[in-house]
Amino acid sequence: MQNHTVQNLSFTSVPLIQSAIGRLTTDHVLIDQEDFRRRIHAYINNQFEIKEKYEDEENQNLHMIKFFWGHDHDFGGFKVSGLMGTRHIWMLSRFFDHFGVDPSAIRSKHILDIGCWTGGVSLILNKLGGRVLAIDEIRKYIDALRYLVTSFGLEDLECESLSLYNLDRPDLANKFDIVFCLGVVYHISDPIIGLRRIYNVMKPGALLCMETMSTNSAECIWKYEGPSRRRKAFGWNWLIPSPRAIFQLLEDTGFEEIKVGDGIAEFSVTCENDPMGPNRCFAVARKKEYHSICQAGLSVRID
Repeated sequence: MQNHTVQNLSFTSVPLIQSAIGRLTTDHVLIDQEDFRRRIHAYINNQFEIKEKYEDEENQNLHMIKFFWGHDHDFGGFKVSGLMGTRHIWMLSRFFDHFGVDPSAIRSKHILDIGCWTGGVSLILNKLGGRVLAIDEIRKYIDALRYLVTSFGLEDLECESLSLYNLDRPDLANKFDIVFCLGVVYHISDPIIGLRRIYNVMKPGALLCMETMSTNSAECIWKYEGPSRRRKAFGWNWLIPSPRAIFQLLEDTGFEEIKVGDGIAEFSVTCENDPMGPNRCFAVARKKEYHSICQAGLSVRID
């Protein structure tokens, strides 16, 4: 597959995104600024022990063992560096500038952010006016994001330690107008069930914005990596889809109006000098109002 130069991309929404996240500084915290700084550094230095869902560290992703801040953030009085740098800004800009997602349409909408980490994307969506539910299965990250929400007195941003697979709750059915599933699909063992869980919490016609690592192939394939290769490494890659596999996954789980690519060309992945890094793929799709999923071979019964 051909990679396309990042020079053909525009990022006109970046100032809007930076303005939204830029309001979250120590000048606006509701608590003592020095206490706030100490608490953030306590998270970064792993001074809070929050039990995750494992008994033996041998086969665990490092995120389950240690705390790592997600994205860069300038709190005014101090800065934190995250493992993903400024990717949260570039991801949202890609959807806004190249996939037709209107940032003004976020206002007052019910939004689900899956795999929120320390909330880089969730905080921006909230500041753009969204009513956000941020979820992550790693408890320590939800604790940190909840601390930010409380410290800044943010409204309409709820945080919950919840797996994608546990979205099958009656209170979440057909609730969300927009779902962001960024950097998640290749980390889960059952993407078909995962995407159908997402389908079921979306309103008919609701929008899904998805980003994932992708294998650079023109074929409809999934590359298996698995935990034995990633033992105690960053990330937890199970199955890495090609762009065409992403399209078919979305189609088979109940989505339409599907667009997949790097923002320039369909079925392409990002290039080396892209701010997202190489081999990333984006997709947008809308929920079909009625789609009866094939039940043959599913790991669990799902509507």
